[in-house]
Amino acid sequence: MRKNRLSVLSGLLTFVVVSALHADAVYTVDGSKLVGRIVQMYKGTLTIDTAVAGKLTIEKSQIIAIEADEAMTVEFESGDRLVGTIAVSSDQASATMRTALGDLSVDAKKMVSAWPEGQESPVLAEVKADAEKVRLASIPKWTTTLEVGGSNTDGNTETLEGRGRLDVVRKTSEDVLNFYLGGKYSETNKNRTTNEYRGGIKYENNIDERRLWYTRLELEFDEFENLDLRTIVAVGGGYYWIKDEPRELKTLLGFGIRHETYDTGQSNGSAVVDFAVDFRQDLEDWAQFTHTTRFSPDIEDTSDFRMDFDTALVFPLKKDEWKLKVGMRNKYNSRPQSGLDRLDNTFYANIVMSLTSG
Repeated sequence: MRKNRLSVLSGLLTFVVVSALHADAVYTVDGSKLVGRIVQMYKGTLTIDTAVAGKLTIEKSQIIAIEADEAMTVEFESGDRLVGTIAVSSDQASATMRTALGDLSVDAKKMVSAWPEGQESPVLAEVKADAEKVRLASIPKWTTTLEVGGSNTDGNTETLEGRGRLDVVRKTSEDVLNFYLGGKYSETNKNRTTNEYRGGIKYENNIDERRLWYTRLELEFDEFENLDLRTIVAVGGGYYWIKDEPRELKTLLGFGIRHETYDTGQSNGSAVVDFAVDFRQDLEDWAQFTHTTRFSPDIEDTSDFRMDFDTALVFPLKKDEWKLKVGMRNKYNSRPQSGLDRLDNTFYANIVMSLTSG
């Protein structure tokens, strides 16, 4: 037992001695000495891994000398590179780098970067990391979102209402492709009161960080507007005024063709302006605010236009893929069919399920 204890103590003592012998040091302008293992020097800072405080990052301007017991690759302002250990004088006034070419006097202030021998340079590591980010961003990410809501009452008045929307989005760092289909149906006392459907395809391609171009096709049917089919084909450009994590503001402006066919036999077509505003604001972790405005006036007769507003709050539920969406949608037609209102308002509360792959 005594021999075993002596063996353990001897091993621990050897470990401590070896660790002490093979330790790097950083000397700073305030007279401090930080002991540990130098991870790297890059972009004006030096990182050292210490036993007591973990990894510390020090500004290069605060360093007067470094000491490395194990060989390091050091790059200087001149572009030259040396490989070897580094020792400093007792007064830290000078440093000597022991290389295969012999001992050379070096100045820590002229060091641009440094890293342990045998490892890749910080520049190469950064280039590889950036390339990996680009590669991952270029992989298409598919998101399927299903949004449903409805109500049913039974009593003096029997009502039934159902609404839903399906979005399938393919997104990369360069473009976004969106397929969507939505509809609304309702009955009052078993008489149909709403029956409308909308679907389409929209494609956006990024020109640069802020600018983009887009094209879209939308088809719409509304029984109670006497609308058999409304088709809009448009192309244009867009700009991100705000583009970051908590918020996003984007405008789109283009031109298109709108064609409408009614069950009365009437049909008309016109060239239109295609304008849209999309806004998103993340409210910490508890909600998200979204707003969309779409405006399409006739180019020849601007008093003939359509407007569509959709404003909502989205609340995450217990699971990330489930959300509650509460909002209001307003549709305005400046020239509706005879006997119909110009403005159509819908207040809704829907359950949203999102699935992501890729």
